[in-house]
Amino acid sequence: MRRNFAAVLKDAKINIKDEYSRLYAIFYDKYLTDNGSNFSIYDLIEASFSSFWFRGTCVSLEDFNETYDFFFEEQPQNFNIDYLVSFCEYVYNLTMGYMNCNNAYGSFFNVQKILEQVSRVIDKIGYMQSSEEGLIIFVEKNQAAISVAEIVPKEISYKMISYNHHTYRGDLENKRETLVKLAYYLEPKESVLSGMDNQFKNDLFYLFNNLGLRHNNLDSEGKKYKEFVAKMSREELEHWYDETYQMCLLAFLRIEHIDRKASINELKKKVEAKDGNA
Repeated sequence: MRRNFAAVLKDAKINIKDEYSRLYAIFYDKYLTDNGSNFSIYDLIEASFSSFWFRGTCVSLEDFNETYDFFFEEQPQNFNIDYLVSFCEYVYNLTMGYMNCNNAYGSFFNVQKILEQVSRVIDKIGYMQSSEEGLIIFVEKNQAAISVAEIVPKEISYKMISYNHHTYRGDLENKRETLVKLAYYLEPKESVLSGMDNQFKNDLFYLFNNLGLRHNNLDSEGKKYKEFVAKMSREELEHWYDETYQMCLLAFLRIEHIDRKASINELKKKVEAKDGNA
C-alpha cells in the first residue's frame, strides 16, 4: 500500500551522512551572486575573515583552520555524529561572523539558507544551541539541564548546558571545573537541601568532598588523600563525575521546588476547605 506524503516524512529516519553532505554542498559549492560573480559561502567568509572578532592572531581563514585543526572532508572516512556536530559549529560560527563583520564581501546570497539548514539538522538529531561570549556550540538536549539553566545564575547556566558537549567526553579537567562551580553555588543551600532530603544532601556533598573536587583527594601527601579515588581509572572517575553532575541538576530542581511547594500548600488549603472557604 502506498503511503501518503505526510506518512513518509513522519516515518523517515535521519541519515546523518546525508545531512552532512547537504551542508557541505551548501557551504562549499559556488553560486552566482548578485553582482554576477561565482562565490561559495566559504569564499565570501574567506574574503572578509580579517574583520572577524574571534580570529585572534590568525591572518587568514586558512591560517585559522591550520591553527585550530579545522579540516572537514567531503567524504570523511571516520564519520560519526560528533563529526557532523563539529562541522555544524564551524559553519554556523563562521557564517555568523561573516554576517556581523563590517566589510562583508559580496551579498548575503544563500548565507541565511545555511544557518537555517544547520538549525534544522541540529534540531532533527536531538541537539540544541548554547552560546557564550558570542560563540555557538551544539549539545544534546537534556531536559533537566535545560530546566536548571533557566533558574541558575547566568554565569553558570552555560556550564550546565555545555557539560553535555561531545568534546567534554573524557575531559576530566573541564568536567571538574564545572562541578567545582556547581558545588560553590550549592554550598550556601546545604541546609535547605538537608531540610528536604538529608540523605540526598549527604550523598551529594560526600561526592563533592571526596572526588578531588572541593579538596585535593589525589595527593598522597595531602590531608584529604583518598587512596581508592586516587587509584581510580579515568573512566571510573568520569563516571562518578557524571553521576555528581546529575545529582547537581536534581539539587537545583529541588531547591526551585520550595517556592512552588508553598503555592501548592496554599492551593491544597483552598481545595480542602469546607464550603470552599480557605
